[in-house]
Amino acid sequence: MVNFASATTSSCRTADGQFDVTVNYRGKNGQETPKSTVIAFYAFISKAISNPGVGRRLVFDVVKTNQGGAYNSHTGVFTCPKTGTYVFVWVIRLNSAYHSFELMINNSMFGSTYLYNENADGNVSGTVVAYVSKDDSIYVRMHSSYKGVGELYTDKYGRTAFSGWLLN
Repeated sequence: MVNFASATTSSCRTADGQFDVTVNYRGKNGQETPKSTVIAFYAFISKAISNPGVGRRLVFDVVKTNQGGAYNSHTGVFTCPKTGTYVFVWVIRLNSAYHSFELMINNSMFGSTYLYNENADGNVSGTVVAYVSKDDSIYVRMHSSYKGVGELYTDKYGRTAFSGWLLN
């Protein structure tokens, strides 16, 4: 969009050295470029989970952002609405526990994290950048063969969370 401002006389200078001009706008009102579609989600787990089983999918049930509507808070699965490069981040808070976690894309492991946290509270996070196709399923689960011990924790001081967004 291009705007033009012009003055036809030299009398448009005000006493304080500024200019007093009339702006004439020509062209379409509103945005002239196509609107971009934002695809992004952020959700966290509302309650602690004690000793989750091997391979259990984590369901991040409290959704704060779900632009594009592709994250399902009942299943914990993000179903890719558009092919492209995405960023996925998961943060797991543990309380006196040790566990391993996997980011899955269509039942293939793309990333994993592990934390051994004895007699303390701590967290572990993972980030994956992946080219994902429309209708692919992305989720976080407990490791498929490693049985951890202890509690996945979440509260107002630190959340167990999952997020993702379309990069390009």
